[in-house]
Amino acid sequence: MVNSFISKILGLSTFVLGIFLLIGDNPNALAVANHSISLNTLNGYVDGVVVSYIVTDTSDNKTAASITESQGHQINFAPLLASVPNQFLQQGYDFLNGIKGEGPFGFQLPVGTALPGDSDYSPLIHLNFVNWTDPGQAKILKSTEEIVQAEQSGKVRIAPSGIIINNPAVWPE
Repeated sequence: MVNSFISKILGLSTFVLGIFLLIGDNPNALAVANHSISLNTLNGYVDGVVVSYIVTDTSDNKTAASITESQGHQINFAPLLASVPNQFLQQGYDFLNGIKGEGPFGFQLPVGTALPGDSDYSPLIHLNFVNWTDPGQAKILKSTEEIVQAEQSGKVRIAPSGIIINNPAVWPE
């Protein structure tokens, strides 16, 4: 029993001595990096609620360059995002015409399908483009259900882009 206790003490002492020898006189040897970064956010709707998003990566190089220019921070071109199976993606809808606004193309805010905590939430968004068939009849759409109803009634056309964006929600405003 005493030998076991002494063995444990010697083992612990050897470990601590090894750490001190490894560190030497470098006070930052075990320091943890604590950096902050600042990213611009984009707003969009989910079920009528305004949500803020950050953008970090996209599967399309031209989209990465365009978002980099508009957001003021580097967006990574990540071609492997295009191979993510659909079951792991949420749908996002960006408007190419209609009511002028603060969306990426100068029209209304985009619309997402889920929030963090929802069972179908994913930060990976498959980008769909929405076009009003008669832009003069456009109105603000704030949910996927409203977009689907507008498509079914022939008011909008939805074009899947094949572009995947890593676009996590940072929660409602």
